[in-house]
Amino acid sequence: MYACIPHELLKQVSEDRKDEWKTGLQKAVKKYFKEPYRIEICVSENSRIQIFIMEKPKYAGSEDSISSDLTEQVHRLYPGTKVDVKINYAALFPEFHPQEYKQDKQMERTENKHEEPKPQSGKGEFDYEKLSENYQAELPRYSFGQVILPEQTRMEIEEAVGIIQVEQKVFDEWGLRRIIPTATSALSFYGPPGTGKSMAAEAVAQKMGKRILSATYADIESKYHGEGPKMVKAIFRAAEKQDAVLFLDESDSLLSKRLTNVSDGSAQAINSMRSQLLISLERFKGVVIFATNLVVNYDRAFLSRLINIEFPMPDAKARMEIWNKHIQGDGIHIPLASDVNVIELAENYEFCGRDIKNAVKNACVSAALQGRDYVTQEIFLKACEKTKLESEKAVMADDHTTMKKTGLSEQAEHSLKKIIQKQIDDGKTQSDAE
Repeated sequence: MYACIPHELLKQVSEDRKDEWKTGLQKAVKKYFKEPYRIEICVSENSRIQIFIMEKPKYAGSEDSISSDLTEQVHRLYPGTKVDVKINYAALFPEFHPQEYKQDKQMERTENKHEEPKPQSGKGEFDYEKLSENYQAELPRYSFGQVILPEQTRMEIEEAVGIIQVEQKVFDEWGLRRIIPTATSALSFYGPPGTGKSMAAEAVAQKMGKRILSATYADIESKYHGEGPKMVKAIFRAAEKQDAVLFLDESDSLLSKRLTNVSDGSAQAINSMRSQLLISLERFKGVVIFATNLVVNYDRAFLSRLINIEFPMPDAKARMEIWNKHIQGDGIHIPLASDVNVIELAENYEFCGRDIKNAVKNACVSAALQGRDYVTQEIFLKACEKTKLESEKAVMADDHTTMKKTGLSEQAEHSLKKIIQKQIDDGKTQSDAE
């Protein structure tokens, strides 16, 4: 970890106090990392104190706590000083060392004027070209022939991406580029989990003859705390350079309503990231697809820029098609017993595509473990019941992600309630006597 302190502040403190302060910083981060942390104090050319932590913490979601603890330690030595904490910085710049780091003054000026900074070509912090190399597009794995969708949904997707196919005619020959500079198709796939949103995104890329660049909210923000706006710009740049369809999954966190009561750095960073996303959407030339289970969380500013396409749960007819694709589609050689009845499976279990895939997998594994040569209807039915039970358990499970309050014990709480109630009763008695 590097603690970069402005020269004027550094010379005000004795060596003994610096050593004491370093020990305090080490204690502040010790619980968040696997190994004891070595701290190096450096001279900063910036006007604020900057702390660069090169590693990723062992606990996901602990970034805010780390920043808060370190800021508290800094303020013990330098009260009121502005503090920047950057976590997992080696993931962005593996060869970073503060002695070689120089604050980009031009960038500082453009930020103060609320102008968009230009990408740098060197090793600076704002080298978007360098950051964009973290993302690589891949060949799509699915085609529309493998994705079972309602006809209406399929037509809406084809019309939405058709803008790229007719770009030259509409935007150049007909002059639409005078009022709309870039031909962008921004889609929002929304619906319950397991309804084919991710597969459809890959099918879009396959139909267009392009690669697909996939990312989630965690790729942009959680792994690079405080670097969200830069990573948003970098991922759009990566898709542009590779001429890829950009697919952003779990995007309800990314596109949710911007925060109005901004009181800390984290909230400001989130709003800044979402503002940068709006800018990138306006300038991106190509197809970008967002997918979510919670479209109601989207900010109106995003909704107005997206073509929203619903992915409903499949009906009985669609479920039958999905079952057939999974048990006897191209390249699949499941040995089926003569009593296998796909119609019964489709009608009796209102599964999404993902549930059907899991049921087929469970049935095949079960048959193989039993040493059977065929998968029977009975095995499929048991696999369906198992899949159904697993889904119900997941829905009904307690939330173990939040810790219970460690306040009063039940006995102490009961005693306290009795005392309060007695005071209330005594008050009433006194009032009646008066």
